[in-house]
Formats: sequence, structure tokens, C-alpha cells
Amino acid sequence: MKKLIMILTCLLLFTICNPVYGAKRVESSEIEYCNDGSYFETVITTESNSGMTILSSKNTVTKTKTSYYKNSSGTTLWYVKVTGTFTYGNESAKCTSSSVTAESKSGAWKITSKSASKSGNKATAKATAKRYYDGSVVETKYKTVTLTCSPSGNFS
Repeated sequence: MKKLIMILTCLLLFTICNPVYGAKRVESSEIEYCNDGSYFETVITTESNSGMTILSSKNTVTKTKTSYYKNSSGTTLWYVKVTGTFTYGNESAKCTSSSVTAESKSGAWKITSKSASKSGNKATAKATAKRYYDGSVVETKYKTVTLTCSPSGNFS
């Protein structure tokens, strides 16, 4: 009986402490309109969450914040995404890693530069996209996406 209780306790602790991988969940969404009817739709998504560990009162989580540039019909033309890993708890939050993904979904648009950075409790990605017509640049868009973590684990 003691052995069964110990096994069940270990399984319960493993379940609580085991990271959840592959689970994606959209947490927030916002829209920013441009003068020509196009818009940026920005969403925050949870990539993985290890929850609170037994040996530490810190939580570790990986989240993404993606800004999709869409035309007035709602077709995605390009996007920029920041992926950040954060630790938070004990009245502090810190970004431990930051990466950028930027990609065009339209033949007319090209991503000409992209970068990622981290500072304190923030992960930031920047991208420049250019629209071409007959081989010439006719439009340039810049987008900065910043993902911020609060000490209580709220993201914006």
C-alpha cells in the first residue's frame, strides 16, 4: 500500500511539474488600421508553459507575439513574429531569449530586414517589408513587435 501511494504521489508531482509542449493558445488579439484600409492584426500565443517547479518559485513560459499585415480584404501579405522565453515570479520578470521570424505571403512583398532583441522583461522583433511593382519599390512598411511580461505572468 505504501508503494502504491508513493507511485501515485510521484505521478502526480510529475504531472504538475512536466512541461506542456506543443500546446498553442491565442490569448489576445488587437487590430491597428492603416489609412489605405490595410491593417496589422497582432496576436499573443502561448507556445509552451512549464508551470511552477518544485525547486523554484519562478515560472518559465515561451510565448509569441505575431503581427500580420493584411490588405483591406483580410488577406495576409506578410508577418513578423517575436518568440520570447520568460521567467517570472517573486515580484520580477525577465526575458531569457528572443528570436524573430518574418515572412512574406505575397509575391509583391519582400522582407528586407529583420532583427530580434531582449531587454529586461521585454522581447522585441523588428521587420522592414517592401512592396515591389515592375521591379521598383513602391511602398515600405516597418513593424516593431514587443512582448512584455509582468511579474505576475501577464503578457502584453
